[in-house]
Amino acid sequence: MKKKLLFIESNTTGTGMLALQKTKELGYDPVLFTNDPTRYQGLSDQACEVVVCDTNQPDGLQDSIKSRFSTEEIAGVTTTSEYYIYTVALLAEHFGWDGNPPATMKSCRNKAAVRTLLQGLPELYQPWFFPVDSLQEAEEKKGQLHFPCIVKPVDDSGSNQVVVCRSYEELRQRVKEILAVKQNVRQQPAAQVALVEEYVEGPEYSVEVFSYNGEHSIIGITDKSTGGEPYFIETGHIFPSLSTNELREIVEAGVLALLDKLKWRFGPCHLEIKIVDQKVFLVECNGRLAGGMIPELIRYATGMDVLKEQLKAAVGLSPDLSSRPFQYAGIRFLIPKEAGEIREVTGLEQLKQLPGVKEVVCRAQLGQVVPRVVNAYGRLGYMIAVAADEKELRHLLNQIDVVDIGMKERVTFAELSE
Repeated sequence: MKKKLLFIESNTTGTGMLALQKTKELGYDPVLFTNDPTRYQGLSDQACEVVVCDTNQPDGLQDSIKSRFSTEEIAGVTTTSEYYIYTVALLAEHFGWDGNPPATMKSCRNKAAVRTLLQGLPELYQPWFFPVDSLQEAEEKKGQLHFPCIVKPVDDSGSNQVVVCRSYEELRQRVKEILAVKQNVRQQPAAQVALVEEYVEGPEYSVEVFSYNGEHSIIGITDKSTGGEPYFIETGHIFPSLSTNELREIVEAGVLALLDKLKWRFGPCHLEIKIVDQKVFLVECNGRLAGGMIPELIRYATGMDVLKEQLKAAVGLSPDLSSRPFQYAGIRFLIPKEAGEIREVTGLEQLKQLPGVKEVVCRAQLGQVVPRVVNAYGRLGYMIAVAADEKELRHLLNQIDVVDIGMKERVTFAELSE
């Protein structure tokens, strides 16, 4: 009987360890393939078999799987890490498990490739863009630039090195920094290519989609708040979005056309978007569940556990995506405004006692020296709250200000954009 679900690495925010637990709840045995078990806090507490091997080599992974298990034992393969979605697709194709086409996932791991594939799609706003792999190429394309513009690596995650540039000198420096990165945080070779593209103003949303056997279900739209220019740091989310019916219709048309163009067929997809000229502007396409605890917001707002639905689909069970929102759920992140050494933390218990507050997590430690936050990895914690209407929820989220982290430079929760 097929009882094992293979995980190729995991994310490090806690969702990955939760996925191992939920696999057991479904009656399957999780097996984590990793090149570094110490990366995962709480792994030793999980009832999970761990296989240590080089997860950055798909051929070697195939051999490791074959040497330990028979194909009759394995129900499927998955990951909660952005960096391994292409590897999972290769394994699924090789062994005959459910998954997306490798070509689709390879494209999704390259932001320039996605831009190129989506050119000409009438449902999408078409920005100007071009990849550069050298400072000379950046110089040659100087005449094509319009400022402000966005510069980002084509293959990273967590908003890492995503910046807005307002001059050529700034752009050149950012491109130089991206080209100098030889490996990502998972020791995979970096593409060493920067994507330079049009900067689009306006509110940002994310669209959470789940596909099964080529059929797409839009779970919902999330209102996103960002700050920290020139970087793009997510400061909070609200699910479901407060958007109008007209916007939702625009989003549905654009997202479905986009997924079909990418030949997306299976599993969760997290799309970050804006709306321009009544069309969807794709900020980024992520071939995985949303980060930033958005799956938990969906669970609090609808009762739907999208992480568990991902695991069900991976083992060949039909996901149940029928739940609809019955309340609002929101999150605010703890973001240090300046670098400094943490001296004290107060207000956490007071916050936890407020009606509607579901979770308060603070990872700040006394004596910890924190740098300026430039991406999602630098956030120190979060709060999650629920409410029957959006005004009540915003009021509740604003109570986060009772939390105070004393340091040489005071740290507070970043305010949600109104």
